[in-house]
Amino acid sequence: MNVWSLRFDALTIILTGALTVAQVVIQQYTASAKTAQEIAQLAMLTTVEVNNTMGFAGSGSGVIIAKQGNIYTVLTANHVVASQAQKYSIRTHLEKDYTVIRIQRLPKNDRDIDLALVQFQSQEQYPVAPMGESQSAVVGSPIYVAGYPLPIASGAEKKLEFTAGIISSRLDRASSGYRLRYQAVTRRGMSGGPVFDADGKIVGIHGQGDTVGTVTSPWNGQTEEIKTGLNSAIPIDIFLGLLSQNKRNSLDILSSISMNRGYNQNQPNMRQGGFLCDTSTGEPMTVYQNPEGIRETWIRWNSNFFANSGYDPLTRCRQVTQRLENYSRNQQLNYVTVGMVNNQKAICTSSRVNGPCEGLIYTLRRDQDPIPALSSFFVWLANQKAQPSIFESGTIPYIDVKERLESTREP
Repeated sequence: MNVWSLRFDALTIILTGALTVAQVVIQQYTASAKTAQEIAQLAMLTTVEVNNTMGFAGSGSGVIIAKQGNIYTVLTANHVVASQAQKYSIRTHLEKDYTVIRIQRLPKNDRDIDLALVQFQSQEQYPVAPMGESQSAVVGSPIYVAGYPLPIASGAEKKLEFTAGIISSRLDRASSGYRLRYQAVTRRGMSGGPVFDADGKIVGIHGQGDTVGTVTSPWNGQTEEIKTGLNSAIPIDIFLGLLSQNKRNSLDILSSISMNRGYNQNQPNMRQGGFLCDTSTGEPMTVYQNPEGIRETWIRWNSNFFANSGYDPLTRCRQVTQRLENYSRNQQLNYVTVGMVNNQKAICTSSRVNGPCEGLIYTLRRDQDPIPALSSFFVWLANQKAQPSIFESGTIPYIDVKERLESTREP
C-alpha cells in the first residue's frame, strides 16, 4: 500500500526549488490551507539548531530559507550569532552537524533589525521553507512557532518544539524590529526559529518573550526566565524589504539572494521519498513514493463509517499517512499487526514478531474482526506476486513492512 510519500502537497513544492547558477533563490508558493500536522512536518524538516562553542547556554534556532547547489542559507536572529569570538554550527533534523561557513549580521547598530544569515554546506537534500507575507498575519489569526529550546533536565537532549498560538497585536514601531506580537508557549533557545501562518509560510522570526521574573533551575543551576506567554517576532516583510533595498554587489549573502515569486511546474523534483496522502484521483489514498519518484498505493480511503465523528476519508488519510511517515522517519516501522491501543482494537506497529503494539496506525470499529481487517488493509496484500513476509504468533499475523519499504526503495 502506497502510504509512503511525504504528505502535504506543499512539500513536493518545497523540494523543487528553481535555482540559478549564480543566485540563491528563496522559494514562494501559492496559498493552500494546511493542517497543523502538515505544518509541523514542514517545521521539523526546515527548522535547525544554531549552536556555538559555549554549548547549550548560547544556542538558538533558525530556518532554512534558500539553497544554491550544496550551500544552504539559514535565517535566524542576530543575537543568536552576535559573538564574533565564537564558532557556530548548524544541526538539522537528521541530527547531522555542519560548520557554519559564512555569517552575515544584518544590524548596523544595536537598535537595528535583529536578523542574521548563516550558511552551511551539505550533500543532503534539505527542503526550503516557503516565505509568506506578514501583513496577512492579522490580530486573531493562528500562527505556529518552531524551535529548539534549551533542555530543562540535566543531560537531556534538545528536541524540536512546535507550539500553536494567535496574533495578539501588531506594533508600528518596536526595538530591533519586533513588531509582530502573539500568544504562544516558547522557551529560551527558540530565538531565531520560524513563525508560520495557517498556510505553512514564514511570517516572522521569533526572538523575544515577555518575562515577569527569573527562577533558578534545580536541574542545572541556570537562571530561567518566567515567561508570560506573550512573544514577539520580526515580521518577514522586514527581511524581504532588506532584500529589495540591497545593492547587488555579490559581496555578501544578502546580495546573492533573489526572489522567485511563483512555483514553476517545470522545476526538477528533488528525489526524496516518503508517505503521501494523494487526492489526485478524487479518492484519498495513502501512497509511498520511493527516492526515484515511483509511487505505490498502500491504503485506499473509501469508507464513511466514521464521518459523523469528524473522521471522513480525507481526514483519516491525512492522519494515518502522517503517522506512517513519522514511524518511518524514526525507524519505528518494522512490523504491522493488530492489538489493543487505549482499550480499542487497532492496527498498530511492532518492532518485532510476537511483540506488543507500539504505535497506533488505525483504530478499528468495535464490531470489526481485526484479522480480516489487517489482511485487507494494505492494497498490495492482494497482489499474490508481491506478497510480503507474514509471520504468525498464534493466530495473530505480523506483516514485515520494513522489508516492503526496502524493496520499494531499491532502484
